[in-house]
Amino acid sequence: MANCILSNPPLILKPDIELRSKLLDYYLENYTGQELSDWLRDLGQDPKGTVAEKMDRVRQHTKYLSMTAEEFPQQTMHYLDTFPSDHLAGICEALGIDAEGTKDALYRRIMREVGYREGWLSRLEAISDATFTVPTVRPFVEWYPIIKRGRYEKDFYPAFAEEMEEVFGDEFVHEELPIASGTTLKIDFHLGHPQREGVGVEFKMPTNNSEIQRALGQLDQYKERYGEKLLIVLFPDFLDKAQEALFVDQVSAKGVTIIVK
Repeated sequence: MANCILSNPPLILKPDIELRSKLLDYYLENYTGQELSDWLRDLGQDPKGTVAEKMDRVRQHTKYLSMTAEEFPQQTMHYLDTFPSDHLAGICEALGIDAEGTKDALYRRIMREVGYREGWLSRLEAISDATFTVPTVRPFVEWYPIIKRGRYEKDFYPAFAEEMEEVFGDEFVHEELPIASGTTLKIDFHLGHPQREGVGVEFKMPTNNSEIQRALGQLDQYKERYGEKLLIVLFPDFLDKAQEALFVDQVSAKGVTIIVK
């Protein structure tokens, strides 16, 4: 599970106690006696007793309700990782959000709701051409959790497309759109009206120095089309730290926003 915490979080984060309480209630009510015992051991507490006693002891000693806004999302992902699809749907229902969809979609939807309620994300009241700027789009790209790593760049497309469609609407999410007439070069995702300005999101998953240089060479063409409205998403699974730093530095030097997933 990749960390979904924003690299540039908003200045104002506020714990949502109602949200946290609903989540904690659901965990406790749906954990088995053994899972509650394991939770108590993690808390350094006595794991013995009835289910009701264990639940009460967890409530007394967990810091889930009081932990910082920075810690809370990662801890929530840790708890969600243990639940099957039907339980994730139950959490969605408890939070009053859409409970239909695949397990991964439910997971991402819960985490997006955490982002909204804890101040990491701003709800979009209406979608228009003006919505599609890097400051608006970037937080949603950074926030969404990658639940399954892929072997190839295109393995990451479906989950990203599904997430962006839920946030911005199907009509504003376009895959592999040519960056100009007469060219074979395509942007992985165009967010916005397809014939107007929008934000270009290009995935890169280079496996060696040759592919790094090729990816960097394409940036000027993408930037000519999108200008400042370009996001590069790097999946560094096959790079060492030096290669990753080189790629990030080179993209940033071109004035392009880069997000490492």
